[in-house]
Amino acid sequence: MKEHNSVSTESPEMMSQKGYLLAKESCQFNEGIALCEKAISLNPHHPEPYLNLGRIYVLANKRERAIKAFKLGLRVRKDQRIFHELKRLGVRKPPVLSSLPREHMLNVIAGKMLKSLKLR
Repeated sequence: MKEHNSVSTESPEMMSQKGYLLAKESCQFNEGIALCEKAISLNPHHPEPYLNLGRIYVLANKRERAIKAFKLGLRVRKDQRIFHELKRLGVRKPPVLSSLPREHMLNVIAGKMLKSLKLR
């Protein structure tokens, strides 16, 4: 009986999950990244491989790459799990008025106003 390569028969989502587990449980970051990137190439319209890729980058202490992967995933679909990961990393939206400090009263008021209007 011929054995099948499990990676070739797995869905892209399962492939990315396997990559994340390899990185998390065995610190095999390069292998996990490769599996997630392959999953993304097979199905770039699903957010889960981006989520798992970002999580691997977090485990590997590559914060900027993690943020980039998460943001790419959000372009595919607004997934609450990705928002949660970005929040855990402390990523915030830029201030409304970039010429003023984030804490400036005009930025605070404009941000709250835009959020209440669901424009931000």
